[in-house]
Amino acid sequence: MTLMGHTFRQTFHLARHLSTNAGGESEYSEPEPHRCRCEGDTKRLVTADGSERVSEFLVFTSVAVRPEDRVYPPDADPDDDSAGREPLRVIARRGLSGAVDHYEVYL
Repeated sequence: MTLMGHTFRQTFHLARHLSTNAGGESEYSEPEPHRCRCEGDTKRLVTADGSERVSEFLVFTSVAVRPEDRVYPPDADPDDDSAGREPLRVIARRGLSGAVDHYEVYL
């Protein structure tokens, strides 16, 4: 259990990035539900490619999320492909032991 695990009372869906085809389109696994805490958080971020974007959500979870995965925030329909988002930034937060405790995912 993570230090923040008791606050994870919401559910988000995560579709893992599987591959990219010759046309440049990404293929994802079926979205799977995971526990989280989601906060509305408007924040200006600089992404890995150097562009500036505005995040709308901050998701705290104990599940490792990669930048190329697709995240469906709580209350988003995982059957609707347009409801999923690629994370703008993923930060692994460490606990007192030095091990990864949880992840902060900006959408």
